[in-house]
Amino acid sequence: MEVKRNDVEEKLIEQDPKSHYIIDVRDAVMERIACLPAKKPQPNMLRRPLVMAASLLLVTSLSVTVYAATELIQIRSKDGKVVLETKPKPEVSKELQEKQDRLHSLDTASRSLAWRSALPGQAIAYYIHNQEMNDLKKELYGKDTLLEFEAGSISLGALGVFQEEAKKRGMPNMKVPSRLLNEYSFNEGYLSFNLDLSDLFHEGEPTKAYYDIQNELIRQAEASTTSRKVFIKEIKPPSVSSVSLIYVKGSDMETSIGVIAAKRSGMNPKQEIHFTEADHVEKVLVKGHEMIYVKYADAYFNQGLAWVDEQHDLYYHISLNNKVALKKEEVLEIAESFIN
Repeated sequence: MEVKRNDVEEKLIEQDPKSHYIIDVRDAVMERIACLPAKKPQPNMLRRPLVMAASLLLVTSLSVTVYAATELIQIRSKDGKVVLETKPKPEVSKELQEKQDRLHSLDTASRSLAWRSALPGQAIAYYIHNQEMNDLKKELYGKDTLLEFEAGSISLGALGVFQEEAKKRGMPNMKVPSRLLNEYSFNEGYLSFNLDLSDLFHEGEPTKAYYDIQNELIRQAEASTTSRKVFIKEIKPPSVSSVSLIYVKGSDMETSIGVIAAKRSGMNPKQEIHFTEADHVEKVLVKGHEMIYVKYADAYFNQGLAWVDEQHDLYYHISLNNKVALKKEEVLEIAESFIN
């Protein structure tokens, strides 16, 4: 069954003329959170299908022990469990990187079509009928798992409309006070969703249900007499996972400040953050909350700040793009505005 758009987009546009769907919003948000923040974005379209569910999970609670960026930094919850730790950035061989880059570059038009096919709050599995792409997947991942997944995110350009939509979905009412941002203004807000792949994977391995969907879509592709390459099936509805705000100075997106609040329920018990020797990492205390502050020596996002609100079961993260000139103290002030 091919998923078709209905009047959802039109209804959103009626509420907010700037509304539009953002391709790969979920991956961008997760990458920022998981990497605290991410280095300059790398191709992330080739996430391994077998571990897709795990790649969507975020960090949990926060209590910090601080070392140099090249040494181990462990974050513990109140009960003493390690929930986050740092490790050296893993190296990827030139041969493997070339294959990954090749897979990323193949048929981007089909990938974009698949991403746009997921309505807000809808989850899909999709198969791209491209032999070279599928051969590369088998070579890189070692298994005949060819499906990819997407959950439709919501992007709104009016803060009031966005706050209303977030509240309806049980997310916090976020807003950065204008006095803290000076020349920066609200640009867009995102609601991102977590896929529910529980019936498609068991302990990291694909189930019969997974292969049933894959075989169904392959049969559709082989029987098609058109030039169509993307074959889609709707799967279990996703759950809202995070809300994020983007503030920009003028119209230059390289001056963007992003604030994310993510639900901690369903997260991995422990996450890894990769740093280089040149990065600066320290513990800071804001209104009684321990936080991790990061200053990157050379990064697309030059500063990051993360903490956990255990009372409301939320994980917060602030990321500053490379042209943002805010001082560390100003970043801490932004964090303070979100602490009740």
